[in-house]
Amino acid sequence: MIYHIFLQEVEDMDMYTRFFYLLCFLMALLFGLRNWKSQKGVTKLTDDVKAGMQVTGIFSVIIAAFTYVYYQFINPAYFAERIAERVEHASQNVEAVDVEQVRNTAEFVFSSFIHSTITLFGFMIIGFFYTLVLVLIMRAKPELFRG
Repeated sequence: MIYHIFLQEVEDMDMYTRFFYLLCFLMALLFGLRNWKSQKGVTKLTDDVKAGMQVTGIFSVIIAAFTYVYYQFINPAYFAERIAERVEHASQNVEAVDVEQVRNTAEFVFSSFIHSTITLFGFMIIGFFYTLVLVLIMRAKPELFRG
């Protein structure tokens, strides 16, 4: 239920933006790991994962900072609209819903700081798994990744 109240897709552009971020993320990770392997040659698995996580960390911080700046300064009305939509939806609901609680929760969820923090940690977690997959593929088929 929380997903449908707070996180459901509102605009199609949001979905395309997320996919574009993931595509850029995968490309940065792939090229970073490929560059690392071409410079270092044969390395341990942990060193490869550390190299991938360096790329992940840099990319995650850049995207989280951009997300914060965008929602705090460039388009601050976006979250205000989302909060108003959730409160309006809760007030029209036939069931007994505490509108003030919905407003407080929406203000917490739809803040630029919380959103950028979730973006940072989300990209770090996703990046760890992407790094593992790419490193294992690079170890299994190294000829695919040679420059």
